[in-house]
Amino acid sequence: TQAETSSDLETWFLRGDAVELGIVPAKNTDVILAESVVARCLWESHWREEWCALYKSRIEFYAPFSKKPTQVLLLDDVQSVRSLTPSDRLHPLPGVSLLVVETAWRCTYLAFADDACRNAFSERIKAALFHSLGEGRIQDDVYQAHLWQGFSAQSLVASGRGKWAPISSSSKRKQRIILNGRRMGFDVDSFDAGSSATATATDEGVEVRGAIENEERFVEGLLMKACSFSVESLEKNPKDFVDFLDATCRLRSLSLADLDLASKQTYCLVLNIYHCLLQHALLLSIGGPPDKKTVGHFKRCSCYEIGGDVFSLAELECCIIRGRMSAPVNARSPYVDAPKSSAGYRFYALRTVDPRINFVLNQGDTSSLPTVPVLNPEVMEAQLNAATSAFLSRQVTVDVSKRVIIVPKICDVYRKDFGEGDPYDCVSFCLQYLDEATQEKIIELFTDETNAPSIRYRSSSDHFQSNLQLML
Repeated sequence: TQAETSSDLETWFLRGDAVELGIVPAKNTDVILAESVVARCLWESHWREEWCALYKSRIEFYAPFSKKPTQVLLLDDVQSVRSLTPSDRLHPLPGVSLLVVETAWRCTYLAFADDACRNAFSERIKAALFHSLGEGRIQDDVYQAHLWQGFSAQSLVASGRGKWAPISSSSKRKQRIILNGRRMGFDVDSFDAGSSATATATDEGVEVRGAIENEERFVEGLLMKACSFSVESLEKNPKDFVDFLDATCRLRSLSLADLDLASKQTYCLVLNIYHCLLQHALLLSIGGPPDKKTVGHFKRCSCYEIGGDVFSLAELECCIIRGRMSAPVNARSPYVDAPKSSAGYRFYALRTVDPRINFVLNQGDTSSLPTVPVLNPEVMEAQLNAATSAFLSRQVTVDVSKRVIIVPKICDVYRKDFGEGDPYDCVSFCLQYLDEATQEKIIELFTDETNAPSIRYRSSSDHFQSNLQLML
């Protein structure tokens, strides 16, 4: 039948050489150790046939009819080479053989015509790697610096260009930066109901390994792992961060359709993902933490792929976590609203409407707490109360002599979360989470009905954290 008949194009797929792909490689004196026609994965559903050439120090990939390589992998950066055989359900190209070339910040997936071609090319790469080790790689301190630059630079280029539409930010179209793109979805463990969880604390930190009981426990462990990092620790031990990057890739397999948007479990899961993404983005922020000029792009472009969709910090906060709450009023740094084009994300809006979220959701600036809670549905209420109290104790001040109460700026930006927008409604809400001494001062000011106190909003902070820590 027609369905069983192969076309001439199919018989030539992954066959031939550079000439048959119309490729004229860049001239150089290096000897080609091995070559092959491969299909390189740009994203799960998009593979491009290319010519791949292995040299003594690098691997080059050429698109058809090109003269310059579209991608170059330095052998100094290659950490491992492995064969991959996904399940039939997940295999992106059934019938071909897959090879994975891993660097610390990115896995490159190659498809070969058959196992023999794949295995032969894999052995040539491993031989070249062994030879380069014998000659000695770059010095450890230089390599660590190079590795860190790779993490930071990759956060820009691993942005799913072509897969996801650009996002609108400050009247410009900006490319999304996908931070959990080291592995493709067919190369991660899916979430299977009934499997056992291992998100455990150790003397060295928090391990995220093995099978996972459920998505909530996994994300809790992921946030704990994220908050164990600082810029300094990444430079000293980047391998732990590579394990973390691989763990974040599992979010791609999370089923959005199965989430109960009204449940405590989903509420905790989404807030924990938001804080994990914020920490991840801060750690890899090019040129240091964002500032008031760059925070808009930072929050609108820093993204995770989750369950077949993509979510930025701004979309998670404004469309999902705050999706059924009030809109911001005159939002300025560090408060960033999602673009109007992201309105469709409100389909995932959480059903919970809780003003405490204003004080629990970290904005990344120095007026926010330097710590974040790992929310668990069993103790969520106590955690929200504790985080709210901790934030307000830093942000609310009372001057009895001047009859002035100063409240956080976020109470102005999201004023209608506390009633009709009256500042006294905000003070009334905050009162229950303040310490006893501050409560007595505020109550004293309100006892004089003829001379109401003045409510002022604290100025926004223009400085941002370099990383977050866990709230104990």
